[in-house]
Amino acid sequence: MKAPITKEQEDLVHEYIVNEYLLHILEEDLVIINNANLKLKDPYIKLVESVLRTIRIKLRNMKAEMKKQEMKVFGPVRDDIMLQYDYYVRGYHAFSRYWDAALKMHGTKLLDEYFRFLQ
Repeated sequence: MKAPITKEQEDLVHEYIVNEYLLHILEEDLVIINNANLKLKDPYIKLVESVLRTIRIKLRNMKAEMKKQEMKVFGPVRDDIMLQYDYYVRGYHAFSRYWDAALKMHGTKLLDEYFRFLQ
């Protein structure tokens, strides 16, 4: 019997969630950098904008793949210290719960990868 949701689909959902999280954080950081009193502001802005472009392209591709596989992700829903993302794959429901600190750790690792890619 075929599993309703495969490991690859779960991995795609996880990657999508972490990229969405990172996109949100970097968009907020860009506003802070723009309002900061930095003497050399432009290099920081260019770096963050470059990573944002990369994330947006990656998210667009992931959304296209998710659409092909009839997948949708909803959330987050917050309760105290956890974030829950519900997702559906061909009508099957599942969810992923993330501790705030764990999601931050995943986002930090991914941002490090993006920075290494830009070097």
